[in-house]
Amino acid sequence: AKKVADALQAIIEEPTPKLILFLHPKQKDGGWITGVDFEKYLKSEGLYDRTLSLEDEAVKSWLRESATYPEEYKGKGIFLWRSQQGSDGRRYVACLVWRGGKVVVGWSWLGSRWDGSNPVLLASS
Repeated sequence: AKKVADALQAIIEEPTPKLILFLHPKQKDGGWITGVDFEKYLKSEGLYDRTLSLEDEAVKSWLRESATYPEEYKGKGIFLWRSQQGSDGRRYVACLVWRGGKVVVGWSWLGSRWDGSNPVLLASS
């Protein structure tokens, strides 16, 4: 019972995973990649499972309290690959955008071009 209690306490005390803004190599130095190709890359490199969604606690907290949104994220479209929706046979990915002094959710078509201001938000591990 003590081992179980200690394990549960460790989970409670575990810090929130560090988040990183990730760019595909093609997005660097003024380049771009389509969302379709970016998604393929994330999956082939084993990064897709580290992407965030609108349901992650950090994201929900930013949407509730915009003052907690990291300064370095402002001016970028921060993509949340595990939040997707479809319409008219097209798929869209959620992104966080700083607009009007608050964080808002936008949606980008996978056929669009992602440039250096469109990173993916990843958990560090």
